[in-house]
Amino acid sequence: MLALLGWLATLSVMAGETPASTPLEAVEAPGDPLPSAGRSLFDILLGPPGPMGEAVVPFPFAALLGRIRAELDANQASGGLTVVLIPLGRSLQRPAVADIQAFHQPRVVAAVTGEPPAAAAAGHLYLKDRLYIGYHEGAAALEVISYNETAGRFEFQVVHNYRADNRPTLRYANRALCLACHQNAAPIFSRPSWDETSASPAVAARLAATGQPYYGIAWRHGVDLPDAIDAATARSNQFTLAQRLWREGCAVTTRAKAIACRAEALRVALRYRLGGGRTMTLDTPTARRDLVEPLLTHWRARWPSGLPLPDPQLPNRQPFSAIDLSGTVTAALPSGLAARSIADIGAAFDPLTLRPPLAIWRGQDSADVARFVHALSLFFSQTDIGLLGRQLAAAPDAPRHSVTLICRERVGTARLDLDCDGAEGSRLLARLNLQGGLIAAGSIDRLSLPGADHSGPITLSHGTPRADAAEIGFTLAEHADGVRSARGEGIRRLWLTRARGDTPATARLELVADLAPLDAAIDALAQTTLAGDSDAFDAQALRRDALLTPLFARLGVPLPAGQRPPLPPARLADVASGRDMAMAADLLPFVRQCGLCHSAASRFPPGFLHGDDSRVRANLADCAERILYRLQMNHLTAAAQLKTPMPPPAAAHAPGFAQSADLPAMLSTLETLTRARGGLGGDAVLERPYPSLAPCAPPIDPDQGERR
Repeated sequence: MLALLGWLATLSVMAGETPASTPLEAVEAPGDPLPSAGRSLFDILLGPPGPMGEAVVPFPFAALLGRIRAELDANQASGGLTVVLIPLGRSLQRPAVADIQAFHQPRVVAAVTGEPPAAAAAGHLYLKDRLYIGYHEGAAALEVISYNETAGRFEFQVVHNYRADNRPTLRYANRALCLACHQNAAPIFSRPSWDETSASPAVAARLAATGQPYYGIAWRHGVDLPDAIDAATARSNQFTLAQRLWREGCAVTTRAKAIACRAEALRVALRYRLGGGRTMTLDTPTARRDLVEPLLTHWRARWPSGLPLPDPQLPNRQPFSAIDLSGTVTAALPSGLAARSIADIGAAFDPLTLRPPLAIWRGQDSADVARFVHALSLFFSQTDIGLLGRQLAAAPDAPRHSVTLICRERVGTARLDLDCDGAEGSRLLARLNLQGGLIAAGSIDRLSLPGADHSGPITLSHGTPRADAAEIGFTLAEHADGVRSARGEGIRRLWLTRARGDTPATARLELVADLAPLDAAIDALAQTTLAGDSDAFDAQALRRDALLTPLFARLGVPLPAGQRPPLPPARLADVASGRDMAMAADLLPFVRQCGLCHSAASRFPPGFLHGDDSRVRANLADCAERILYRLQMNHLTAAAQLKTPMPPPAAAHAPGFAQSADLPAMLSTLETLTRARGGLGGDAVLERPYPSLAPCAPPIDPDQGERR
């Protein structure tokens, strides 16, 4: 006999491995549930512990949203925090309330989709694409996914007892359970047209019919809000591959070359962002020598079949497809079987279903290197880039030169249009405002220089006549946000000379080569790493603070004083029941195959393995019909499966389960239990709709499990 904890320890090891038959292209290994280094951004956002040593999670939910918004620029779409309601979704929280009450207590999904304030200091929290929260009032729980910059991964956390009459508790979740759906080890979301969300007219009408305030959320919106969350999950989905290539792709022949590879990747990424994400230069001798050639060589040798990019998107689901919606719009839904049918998730829409990779990064040419560098560039906020840009622009001795274009003028009553051409295909299209015949201000609609194409509008500040009045100078108001040449030179000013007689008008662009201090700072950090005085470019996760802090210090950007206060200890949620007694032989197959997800004292997923032998047998008898149905799916082809098989296909031990001795043993035990109660046998359950089978809802002791 083996104790339950022994089996769970074995399963935890299995979850960290991946058998050869597992479709690696779709599934990330879970790893340890507690972070091996660093903490989640949600932990850092909440800050030091309260009087009881626990994290202080703001309540009510509106207060938590307000705490997050305090880190964001309020002058952007949705204030940088996008929130939607999903009354009939696919999360584990969905059984928290009766299905007929789904519109009175919908699940709330909030995602940070915007940037911090432009005036934020160095060292600010960067939450964009890195913090996602699901809230269900009926479950009194929060599900939180947030990035751990030190470990280079997303952390999965749960907040229990999230209600006014209790003290919320924040815990790290059962990571293997989370990754059964989150196979990319990152956030997931539906594809368009997001028919489960409050953007759907059918859903919105029923939400409105309740008259509920929904925590003060501005929930009436179009598809732009779920689209913003979808875009955020798509960006964050690239983080894992970017980190893998940073750590392992640049692990070339020597440590010095590995450091040079990462340093050049950072240099190209920051130059790319300083240029507004328009131009990436990988064809310089240094970039080819230190980054492109060694990375591609090692990439192809290390991953000859390429690196799979997991798919973070679920199929769009219409939750009302099973019922007739004609007639009066009401928040009430049918009860009984009809309600369970609405809430039921078929295999085609189930997050547990294996998803093929979205793409394969094969490391074939510089285009793959560009994908990597673009993903790296997402690790830095626009405020970070603004701090760099302003500091570089303030350098007094940067070399300058000019590019002159010949212009054609079109003069109107209140506007002067310029169409200018120069060498090597340079082009400028601009509109200038006229007030009393004098030029006041304007904008550049398009600026094309060799290798760099800027679509406007780029605001031009008021013209400043030179002493000889021959030229009028304009400042490019957005130069710090990326108006640069392909070589990275900042375009600071535009000088305009009007046409006179046969002399055409000209536009002269003033370019400043101001990136040398940044290059020097990166080179110095590489040397410091090589000397062992820093680990910024070592084979660790790309850590934003570890890179930016020394760069900012060398460039003279003011840094915050002191350190962040200590955080509460990282604690793990109740993953296992903690039984240390021997289990009966007929129950061991269930523990081996289901224990990692169903041994905890939880309602979602149902903890049918929690308790002593008699309690477990009673739970299995209650749940027998549904467990039988899910186990029988292992005998069917994927196309014939109406429900996702159990164990979940993404579990490390799932590929060999159908051929194991455990499957027939489990079926036999369940057949015996269900027939003793007059229930359905294995074949008979498949003839019934899954929602019509007896629910699996084992009783949970509120003093041991989740509290409601």
